[in-house]
Amino acid sequence: MINIYKKSSLGDLLLVFRRNIIENIKKEGFKHDMTFSQMEVFRFVGLSGKETMKDIARYLKITPPSSTEIITEMEKRGLVKRQNDKKDRRVIFVELTSKAKKLFVLLSKHKDIILEKMIAKLNEKDRKNLERIIRILITE
Repeated sequence: MINIYKKSSLGDLLLVFRRNIIENIKKEGFKHDMTFSQMEVFRFVGLSGKETMKDIARYLKITPPSSTEIITEMEKRGLVKRQNDKKDRRVIFVELTSKAKKLFVLLSKHKDIILEKMIAKLNEKDRKNLERIIRILITE
């Protein structure tokens, strides 16, 4: 069998790396099937505690109606709840439900363990370089 990754672009490799992390998280017991966008919302809102619908759309780089669809589906599954701003009813906040907050903590621990296993294959110098390079790439 040909190793397709030898011919893959860096962008493709980064996507495969991310997919491997998600697949390993599922193997470790995370059984909640979420789309890529739902996972991103879950992480984004989980890290901050509360976000506006507008900020979620901006973060995902999608239109507000598209973010509404994602949030509606997550709300049906009991993962998020919406709350109107008391000062401006046009502003809607989204936060994780208490069930989802527990799940977020569990998922974060699993993710950290999985990443540690993957990164353990690197020597100290390569780990530091990887971290340095990722920080450069994600800085806007």
